[in-house]
Amino acid sequence: MIRDANFEDLRRAANRRHLVHLVLGSMVLSTLLTVGVTREVKIHRKVGALMPADAGDLSALEQRHVDLERISRTHHFWSGAFGVRGELSDLTVAIAELRRAAEARAAESNREEARLCDEAELQRIRGLAAVERGRYSEALDHFKAALEVSDSVGPAGFAGGPWSHREQVLLDIVALQQWEAKRR
Repeated sequence: MIRDANFEDLRRAANRRHLVHLVLGSMVLSTLLTVGVTREVKIHRKVGALMPADAGDLSALEQRHVDLERISRTHHFWSGAFGVRGELSDLTVAIAELRRAAEARAAESNREEARLCDEAELQRIRGLAAVERGRYSEALDHFKAALEVSDSVGPAGFAGGPWSHREQVLLDIVALQQWEAKRR
């Protein structure tokens, strides 16, 4: 009987140990899951709080890329890491495409500005040639055309400044108009 009581006490002690291990294991697992879920929710909220970027807004796309990259560097492993990496790749491609398009527009604008400068210069030279031949009304038309072309570029003018011959062309126009007025 004493031996049966000792076995019963040993069995109860073993059951208590198993129960304590089970409770401690459940608490550790529950704590780990809570910390993990809390971390995931915090990271998802950070990503969700970022400003969305319009497809055509280069500065907004660049800012979102920087913000996502910062989050990605800070939190290497989380459930949305693959999604963020995919979005970073898409943003990189979109940013590169927008930059290429902006460079192409700038190059086209420079070509158009050069063409207009050449056209204004050509009209000025034609006007000077007409003056040399004594065709003053024709020269006036060419000078006016040169002025019109140079003004079509806008107030910034060519290469960030006004056309270099603009003032002289204005003086030539005034002189020819005065000559025409005297002639009549």
